[in-house]
Amino acid sequence: MKRRHTLLPPSLNGLRVFEAAARHLSFTLAASELSVTQSAVSRQIRQLEEHFGFSLFIRRHRALSLTDEGKEVALLLTRQYSELNSALRQLKSKENEPLRVKVAMSFAVRWLIPRLHSFKEHYPTLDIALTSTMGHTSEELRLDDDDYDVAIYGMQKESKNPYQKNFLRKEYLAPVYSELLTKTEQPVDIDTLLAYQRLHPTADRTDWRVWLKRNQKSHLMNNSGLTFDTLDMALTSCFAGQGVTITDLMLVVHELKQGYLQLPQSATIIDGPWQYYYHCQTKSDAVTHFVTWLTNQQATEQAQLFEMATNHGWQIIESDS
Repeated sequence: MKRRHTLLPPSLNGLRVFEAAARHLSFTLAASELSVTQSAVSRQIRQLEEHFGFSLFIRRHRALSLTDEGKEVALLLTRQYSELNSALRQLKSKENEPLRVKVAMSFAVRWLIPRLHSFKEHYPTLDIALTSTMGHTSEELRLDDDDYDVAIYGMQKESKNPYQKNFLRKEYLAPVYSELLTKTEQPVDIDTLLAYQRLHPTADRTDWRVWLKRNQKSHLMNNSGLTFDTLDMALTSCFAGQGVTITDLMLVVHELKQGYLQLPQSATIIDGPWQYYYHCQTKSDAVTHFVTWLTNQQATEQAQLFEMATNHGWQIIESDS
């Protein structure tokens, strides 16, 4: 009988070991995940390299990186293992299991949770298990894990991603403030607003830098003020009138409509460096219902934001990319 898959190693366990080591870029962490010794991981990797005839890792003192060949194999394995996990989960799934949604903390608190009642009104018997993380990128949400059905994550426009990208929306950045800060119902101009205490939603202050640069106001960058490690904390401080922050307006459309937050007079809104996507780990009616609701809701609120921009004289500047 003719043997098939002749280029594969005799034992596929080595591929599993390599996938873990490539994901962690650490033999030690891979060994911990697989409940084996570090020497066992190292031995399996060496056997794979001998079988393939090329190196998978570049080994440096206290550092490990993938070769170009290793990156290709790792990307293929990650994709195939995810697809296999998804297929197996669907084969063993039960209709009464909850829909598992994984999302960044700020997106969950500022947008998803306040709107889940709308989804439940349409699908009252469908339970949802929500998992949140402090990070919001595909790596930080660990999309290679199998503990979710739908994940919502962010990516910078130029970033590469091994997962199927389902575009959700752009981010739209602008400074916001509360009337508790300015003590007036009339919108203030941007130069006046920027004289108030600055609230930084991230330690690297990237959003402020990007917005100021696109508005030819980089000279007004101010690193002083209050710095937070989540956007939600910065917005909470902003609601209390403690300063001016910058935010993705798509997270505060309702607050803008209600007047709880304001934009400066003749505000400029830019599309930021991040875009948001969703990834479906499984396929089911529940996933389809949720994704349809999610995309429709986002489209509706983007239309509301654009309508407010027209009514208030805000200028939306979108980049070519």
